[in-house]
Amino acid sequence: MKSITKEDIVSRLQGVIDPCSAATKVSLSIVEMGMVEDVHFSLGDVTVALRMTSPLCHALPYFEMEIERVLAGVPGIASIKCTFDHGGNWEPDDMTVGARKKLADQRELVRNKAATLDGAVPVHVHAGRRSGPARTDFFPVTSSEL
Repeated sequence: MKSITKEDIVSRLQGVIDPCSAATKVSLSIVEMGMVEDVHFSLGDVTVALRMTSPLCHALPYFEMEIERVLAGVPGIASIKCTFDHGGNWEPDDMTVGARKKLADQRELVRNKAATLDGAVPVHVHAGRRSGPARTDFFPVTSSEL
């Protein structure tokens, strides 16, 4: 029987989706979000240290339950503990490059959909930078205003 590694545990944590990202229609795992600060594994005991994205996060019980769910029944794991920093340490730069790209793509899609519905000029985002009228972030700019 293969013994479990820290990498195996982190791989399984990919199955825990951040509910706030799912609400934006971009389901990102806690690993992609950069919320997994550390994983400690010793003699069958696993401790997953999470950084919360906000001190106002109400999802702590959800994260604990989901982490237990994805790790339950894994041979070699006897106990699972989650710790939380209660927000303040997480920064958007903690997200993976792929996660940031997924979110940027979704923002562009939503902005362009809204612009199409409102008859506004679409906004194009490339590598995290916006092109087009600067006001499109807050107010649709119609072609007659250009």
